[in-house]
Amino acid sequence: MLSDFGIDRVYADPQLDELRAAVKLDGFVYVRLHGAPRIYYSAYSADQIAAYEQMLSRAATGSWCIFDNTASGAAIGDALELQRLCRR
Repeated sequence: MLSDFGIDRVYADPQLDELRAAVKLDGFVYVRLHGAPRIYYSAYSADQIAAYEQMLSRAATGSWCIFDNTASGAAIGDALELQRLCRR
């Protein structure tokens, strides 16, 4: 189904760093971030969010990211920071 919508790759942590290093980003990318080190709870650091912004900036226009680290409310702040970086 994802390929029907032109999504070439889904990146999801905890293996995100390995996938990012191994795969060329030349199509639409869907990134799903669950929080690390504690899944669903942990916020991402500024450096981690900047790395995801760099990854998304190399992917096709229209690529997207969902933060699913909602148990502690970290998703909103992380998403707003990524959005701020993407707008620069």
